[in-house]
Amino acid sequence: MLQIKPFILGPLGTWCYLVWDADKNGILFDCGGRNLEGLTTFIKTEGITLKTIVLTHGHGDHIIGLKDLVKLYPDAEVVLGKEDAVFLKEPEYNLVHYMGGEPFTYDGPVTFVKDGDTVGPFTVIDSPGHTVGSKCFYARDSKLLISGDTMFKQSFGRYDLPTASGEALFRSLKKLCDILPPDTVVYSGHTEETSIGAEKIFLHSIGVF
Repeated sequence: MLQIKPFILGPLGTWCYLVWDADKNGILFDCGGRNLEGLTTFIKTEGITLKTIVLTHGHGDHIIGLKDLVKLYPDAEVVLGKEDAVFLKEPEYNLVHYMGGEPFTYDGPVTFVKDGDTVGPFTVIDSPGHTVGSKCFYARDSKLLISGDTMFKQSFGRYDLPTASGEALFRSLKKLCDILPPDTVVYSGHTEETSIGAEKIFLHSIGVF
């Protein structure tokens, strides 16, 4: 079974998740701040090898610490949905400078993923809406979903920012509820954990589907 630990990082208090297996191979989902001391200390203390840095989407509060992290772990693979590639190149898309940082660009190597690809034990699920390239990551055997800013506890992501679409987001939320077991635990970018079953009831109650 996978183990998971949240780290709340950056100016918007983004929930970023370190996941590791029995062999201490680690994946970090999102890097929402430059206050990395707690994360890096934990990785060192636990003897975890950080293999992969996954960006659920390209907004600044999920990527602002990326360059710092890559300097510390240069062998870690950076993963992002291809549709969000522009967010790494264009400050007006990633909006880091609106969060108290300098205009942000990243030109390091990136592995782009799409629906159905795998990242370690996780399967990639396309979930556009919050951004065009938003992805969720599902670990079937561990019954957990990293949802980024697509699905929150009794809420969901904004759809008034660059490349966003409310119509697409609501389709993505329905898709997650339709294809995943109700006991799947959901780990989101800005709220405590929830479950697919609980969110299906909530979303139905407010008329999303």
